[in-house]
Amino acid sequence: MNTSATLTTPSALFVDDEASVLAGVALTLRHRDYRVVTAGSGSEALDILARQPISVVVSDENMPAMSGTAFLTQVRRDYPDVVRMILSGSMDPRSISRAVNEAGVFRYLLKPCSPDDLRLAVDQAVAAHANYRVAPPRKVARISVDDGLRSLRIAMQPIYACHDGGLYAHEALLRLPDHPDATVEDLLDEATHCDRLWELERTVRGVVATRMWERPGDSLVFVNLHPNSLLDPQLYTASDPLASHTAVVVLEITERGSLDQVDDLQARVAALRAMGYKVAIDDMGSGYSGLTTFTTILPDFVKFDRELIREAYGTPAKHKLVSSIAGVCRELDIATIAEGVEDQRDLDEARAMGCTMVQGYLLGRPAMEFRHGRSHEWPT
Repeated sequence: MNTSATLTTPSALFVDDEASVLAGVALTLRHRDYRVVTAGSGSEALDILARQPISVVVSDENMPAMSGTAFLTQVRRDYPDVVRMILSGSMDPRSISRAVNEAGVFRYLLKPCSPDDLRLAVDQAVAAHANYRVAPPRKVARISVDDGLRSLRIAMQPIYACHDGGLYAHEALLRLPDHPDATVEDLLDEATHCDRLWELERTVRGVVATRMWERPGDSLVFVNLHPNSLLDPQLYTASDPLASHTAVVVLEITERGSLDQVDDLQARVAALRAMGYKVAIDDMGSGYSGLTTFTTILPDFVKFDRELIREAYGTPAKHKLVSSIAGVCRELDIATIAEGVEDQRDLDEARAMGCTMVQGYLLGRPAMEFRHGRSHEWPT
């Protein structure tokens, strides 16, 4: 073994009791920027982890001696820096809950997993491991918080019911029309860096509140909430700008920050619900955070990540994953929203997969005014 290469090259360890699966993985991931190591059992994998540095571990869930969740739970305890993923043929919510809460998985991959999906997932896991160990240098700010507060505008994107195309809600989206070289992410990053995120999000909620009278009929408004803003004491008081509109507001928790920093997450969400808010989680299917939030708070709405919806009609693994999660959500009385619906095939597929609602450019781009009524011919 070349020791220097082992120390400098990222490595992905795959654990499965079927040799043919491991051979297929090695073939699929050849020529990547990381080494692929394989093991036929959890005990063999633990021996490998004790002998050499490993960046990512991907384990089959159903193995004879030790389940993937049990194995990865031990990995989490003994090697917390290693990124962990499960590969399973089941979307049972109890299995997902154990994998997320006990093993702390980065991603829950569903069998059959296409070569492209596997490569993408492992590439992202290796990158996450590298980013965790070495923080990237901070970018030069493209916009100041003061400039952002002065110039921000709120655009509204419609959300439609899948069964009949009726208008259900709008998502309020932050826009910076006076600063074309800066993105919303730039402003949020700068506000976080300057410890002014609460100030920024309070301002956004204030602008949304002034426009609530414009919304069509009894439609709802989705308002994005950075996880850090769950710690803002004003959010839970009558002085918050949205406090008088809670019955028609859905607080959409984004994945821009870690929920690990939020103490008593369940209690905080319960307090918001007691005020009248509904709660959504964003980007389900994009990684560990979404699954964690789902199993912890059981939201009123789940929004599927646009990358999961895009061209799902031609990707069996995406179709099966979304259909399975949508089925679980139906059993738990949780509404599901397919984001990123950009053509007729996306719309047809979202309906076929059992999504409750749809959102995307095919149906309506973000606009400064609320959209009234249907914007697209609805299939029967």
